Amino acid sequence: MQPNLSILSFSLLLLLLLVTGCVPSPDVREESSQPDTDPLLEQAASLEAIGDYISAAELLEQIAPGKESPAREKLLLRAAENRFRAADTEAAIALLARIDASNLPAIDFQKRLLVAEMAIARNRPEEALSLLSEAPPANVRVDLRRRYHKDRAEGFRLSGNLLESGQELVELDLLLEGQPQRLDNQLTIIQTYAVLTDGALELLQPSPPGLRGGWMQLTLIIKNQGNDPQAIKPLLSDWREQFPEHPALPELLDGYYQNLKAQYLRPDHLAVMLPESGPYAKVAAALRDGMLAAYYEHDPKLRPQLVFYDSSSPDDTWPLYQEALDTGADMVVGPLNKQGVSQFAQAGELEIPVLALNQVALEMVPPDDLYQYALSPEDEARQVAERALIDGFSSALVLTPTGSWGDRIFTAFRDRWEQLGGNLAEHQRYDTKANDFSAPIQALLNLDESQARKKDILRLMGKKVEFQPRRRRDADFIFLAAKVQKAREIRPQLQFHHAAGMPIYTTSHAFSGEISPDKDQDLNGIRFPVMPWLLLDEGDDPLSMRRLSGIFSDIRPRYLPLYAMGIDSYHLLNHLARLQNNPREMLEGKSGNLYLDQSNVVHRQLLWAEMKKGIPTVIGFAPRMDLDDYEFPETAGEELPVMPAAATDDPLPDAERDSPRTE
Repeated sequence: MQPNLSILSFSLLLLLLLVTGCVPSPDVREESSQPDTDPLLEQAASLEAIGDYISAAELLEQIAPGKESPAREKLLLRAAENRFRAADTEAAIALLARIDASNLPAIDFQKRLLVAEMAIARNRPEEALSLLSEAPPANVRVDLRRRYHKDRAEGFRLSGNLLESGQELVELDLLLEGQPQRLDNQLTIIQTYAVLTDGALELLQPSPPGLRGGWMQLTLIIKNQGNDPQAIKPLLSDWREQFPEHPALPELLDGYYQNLKAQYLRPDHLAVMLPESGPYAKVAAALRDGMLAAYYEHDPKLRPQLVFYDSSSPDDTWPLYQEALDTGADMVVGPLNKQGVSQFAQAGELEIPVLALNQVALEMVPPDDLYQYALSPEDEARQVAERALIDGFSSALVLTPTGSWGDRIFTAFRDRWEQLGGNLAEHQRYDTKANDFSAPIQALLNLDESQARKKDILRLMGKKVEFQPRRRRDADFIFLAAKVQKAREIRPQLQFHHAAGMPIYTTSHAFSGEISPDKDQDLNGIRFPVMPWLLLDEGDDPLSMRRLSGIFSDIRPRYLPLYAMGIDSYHLLNHLARLQNNPREMLEGKSGNLYLDQSNVVHRQLLWAEMKKGIPTVIGFAPRMDLDDYEFPETAGEELPVMPAAATDDPLPDAERDSPRTE
C-alpha cells in the first residue's frame, strides 16, 4: 500500500522546494560521524530499529525545538522520514514545510530525496527525476548517495527508460560495500538490461563500451547462453579478458548466474500451431511472417528446430499437441482459435509449455505452463482509465458503439476506473451504422436536458429568448471507443456540441497505423495508447516496421499489429520463466513492454501518443499501475509534468472476430 498523499499538499511542497531550495554548494562537508550521546536520541534510534516509526517521529519532534541550527533541521527531517515510513504522509509534508534548508545544501539535498520518494510513491516519476536532476553535493554521506541513485533508478524504471535505470544501478553498485547487497544489485542490473532486446543492447552500447557496455555484453551472454553451462563458461572467460577491471563479482560470473539461467529457457524444438485455411488464415499468415522474420534474424547457432502444424480445425488441437510431443518438441506456440486455447486451459497439466496466441476467460486454475498472449482491447481500455488518473482527472463521460465489442471495452474501462476511485458521470452508446451522432452526444453532455429547459422557459415566458445550450460541468474528460472512420466522424460532432475543450481519450483502434495528416486532422487532441513498433524510430533494426514493410510490400495496415505480435511471440519464448517468476519483470517488445499476470496472461504496457496536426506525437510510456494499490487523487485536473496499427473502420471478416487482434 502506497503512503497516502494529498496531491494539493504535495504540489504545494514541490512549489516550496522550488522557491526556497538552492543549488547545492560544492563545499559541503560530510556531517560528523561521531555518535550522539543524547539518551533521547538513542531512544529514538531504538524505536526506529524496531520499526516504531510514529513513536520515533514524535520523540524527534519533541527534541528538535531545543536544538540549534542545523541540528534542529536535521532532526525535523529525520522525523519527516519516519512519518513517511509509517505512511503518515500528511504529517511528513507538514514537517518538511517547517524546514528552511535554503542555506543548508546537504539538508536541502536530503529533503529533495524525501520529496522525490513521495513522488515515486504517487507514481509520478517525472516529478521525482526533476527533483533529482542536480548531482549530490560534494562530500555528502554515502548512504544518501546510494538513496539518490536508487531513487533515480526507480524513477527511470517507472517512466519506461530502462537504459537510464540500468545506468543508475551501475552507479549504485560502485557505492555498495557488502557482498550480498552488491550481488543483489548486480543481478538487478542484469535483469534491467535483459528487458531490452538483443538488438537494442548491441546498438545502444557506448563507444568505447566501458563500464556500462561491459554490463550490456554480460547481459547478452547470460540471456542467450544462460541455460547452457558448457557454452557459457568460455564466453564468460572471454568477457573477463575484455573487461579485466569490471566490477562484476566473481560469484556473479562463476555461480550466481545459476539464479538467472533457469529464467532464460531456450527451446530446441519449437512446434507452431497455426491454421492454413479457413477464417483465421489471413491472421495466421501475418503472425507466421512476423515470427519467421524474428526467427531468421536470430543467431543461426541458437535457433530452435521449427515445425509448423496446420490447426485449421479446433478438433485437431489436442492430437497435434500430442504429435508435437512425440516428435520431440519442448515448446508450443499456438493455437490461434479460442476453442483450441480453451482445451489447453482445461487440461489440468501440460507436459511442455504452450504460448497460446489468443485469450479465453478462465473458469478454473489454468496449467502452470499455459501462457496466453492476445492484443486485447480490454487491456487498452484499462490503460485509458489509468492514464486519465495519472493526468489528474476524476470524472468520466464514456461513448462506445453498440454491440459486444463496445460493451466489452466499456466494461473493462468502467471496472478499472471505478477500482481506481473514479466517477462515471455518464455512458452512452452510438450506432456504428449511423453518421449523425447528435442524439447520443447530446445525452452524454446533458444537452438534451438543456434543450428541455429552453422549452420550459419559452412556454413560461411566452416569447423568444436568447438561449445558449450548456454542456454538463461535472465531468473532466471523454473516453471514446471507436474505430478509425467513426472516430473521424464523431470527434468534430463532439466539438460542435460544445465539447471542444474536453480532453478525449480513445484506444489504438482510432488510429489507422498510417501517418495521414489530411485524414486525421479531425482527430487533433485525442490521446491514445499505441504499440511502439508503429511510431518509434528503430533506426537500422532489421525488425523495424519500416524494414519489414519493405520486405512484405503487400501488408495491409490493419494487419500490422499481427506482424508485431508474431515477432514478440518468438522473442517471448526465452523469457516466459523470467516473467513468470517476477511480476515486475518486462520484455521490451514491438507490441509493447510485455509482462505476465498471476494467471500467465501476457499484458502490454503501451506507448502513448497525442494527435497533433493530424500526426500522432509520442508522449511516452505511462507507468504500470498493476503492481501497487494506488489511491485516487483528491484534487482533479492538476497540471502534471510532461513527462498497432489498430484495425481500420473496415473490420476483419466476422469469422475472424475471435482473432487475437480484433476482439
